[in-house]
Amino acid sequence: MTFLYLDIETIPAQGKAAKERIASTIKPPAQMKKADTIAAWEKDGKEQAVLDAIDKTSFDGGMGHVCCIGWADGKNQPQSYSVVDFSLEEEAEMIDHFFSAVHGETSWSSPPTLVGHYISGFDIRFITQRAIVLGIRLPNWWPHEAKPWGNEIFDTMVKWAGAKGTVSLDNLCFALGIEGKGDIDGSMIAQMFKNGKHEEIATYCRQDVERVRQVHKKMIAAFGE
Repeated sequence: MTFLYLDIETIPAQGKAAKERIASTIKPPAQMKKADTIAAWEKDGKEQAVLDAIDKTSFDGGMGHVCCIGWADGKNQPQSYSVVDFSLEEEAEMIDHFFSAVHGETSWSSPPTLVGHYISGFDIRFITQRAIVLGIRLPNWWPHEAKPWGNEIFDTMVKWAGAKGTVSLDNLCFALGIEGKGDIDGSMIAQMFKNGKHEEIATYCRQDVERVRQVHKKMIAAFGE
């Protein structure tokens, strides 16, 4: 069996039209009824509410974007592709290059098993959605309808916590005696991208790929796979 370790970093909506659409949906809290209270919220609270709503699109493949993809096989150093001067064209090129690079550099007789942390609930779905939005043809080996319990993927969070449980990769690494994330976590990526820290994001992504690979190897040793 061939394993392909995967991790992505995402950022919120970047386009003006998307941000304006999100802003148009932000309304005063339902409990606000008085005109002066609503006016005060419009003046002092709405801007932050809009920013918070935009930030949440980093979890939405229809609005947010992939800014870095990291991957590795079972033995070589993790690799990554990133976007720098953001555009939809650059994002599309990154995802397309990822599909091509994986297929070109990895030899397999059958499609690989994709391995990641919460890969079934986030990474695969997000990349699939971005491919649809950007008009990228998904390769035949891409498990866009994979189930957490199938052979197409190995989700380290599901294997550890069960279908309804959760555990962070950092906490799982701690439990297994694997070096954790350090000073960076996923909630910081959007601001890092805004600050131009693209290489730091890529390094963090590749490190997460390596952490997932180490977790996976401990797990399959226990399962006897």
